[in-house]
Amino acid sequence: MDAHRRLAIALGGLAVALWAGPGCKTAAPRGPQAGAGPPRPDALAGLVGQTLVLRHVGDAAKPVLKRSELASARGECDVVVKVREARFDRGTAVLTTTMLGRPRLAHRGAREERCGNDQPQTVLTVSGFDAGASTADLEAGLAPVLQTPEAYLRARGVTFDVSAGKPPGEPTPDHFVTVKPVRLLWIDPVRLDPARRVRHEGEVEVEGVVGADGRFYDARLLTTLGSDDEQRVRELLPLWRFEPGKRGNDAVPVKVRERLVFRIFY
Repeated sequence: MDAHRRLAIALGGLAVALWAGPGCKTAAPRGPQAGAGPPRPDALAGLVGQTLVLRHVGDAAKPVLKRSELASARGECDVVVKVREARFDRGTAVLTTTMLGRPRLAHRGAREERCGNDQPQTVLTVSGFDAGASTADLEAGLAPVLQTPEAYLRARGVTFDVSAGKPPGEPTPDHFVTVKPVRLLWIDPVRLDPARRVRHEGEVEVEGVVGADGRFYDARLLTTLGSDDEQRVRELLPLWRFEPGKRGNDAVPVKVRERLVFRIFY
């Protein structure tokens, strides 16, 4: 084969290779785009599992509100709930909650609750948020209707600014206590009878220690309850708040005995 023919064959092969280049290759399966981060976690996920006070709409099964309405909401049914599910999509927050009890206040002027029908579950929908709202934005926006015990006390005109401390250890002997603890906020448990047969209301006595931080510790039930009902009481005791007892001018842990009302409805 002469040199001219060998050169022609080589050039022809190069042309075919160029024609069948990247633009004509079979497309590979598409994966994540380069530089794409992981999916944004649900901005409300941190609320799931929390026990909070649901303000104003505790007797509504499916309240629908706008963010701009929350600060001026005037419903008169406050309940304590556990957040079971929470999602945020396109500016709307949807929270599914289970009712655990009713908050009670000791200070003068505390209004009586005016609730309609008990709701074992409430699905709260709040619209009007920015679609890209952060967790901080959402929690601040929902604060008028979902509150911690401290926020609830403030909203109801009661000052409680004691930070949570360590478990108190041994209570102060009674003869050293100069000022006994005073209940500011407690929770009366409420639950639905799933068989829808039992209505009951009765007092339950509990014993424990009010720490120097005004929280309830080392609770022991003095009234016999079924295991589920006892668990409901214990679940709510950490939300109680007290004006701490004192020895002179110092807040100290004090042993107390308290009563609450447990109600079963259907």
